[in-house]
Amino acid sequence: MKFHHLLVVSLGGNGQYEHVINDTGAPTSGTSTVPSNVVSYP
Repeated sequence: MKFHHLLVVSLGGNGQYEHVINDTGAPTSGTSTVPSNVVSYP
């Protein structure tokens, strides 16, 4: 299975993600609502 154009975002610092999918993608945290994107996986 392939995934395309995934994103996660921490809304106002409520919760955080270490990665978008498995070990791929940057973490999100803090009060910034900047998304972490993954264009294609695997």
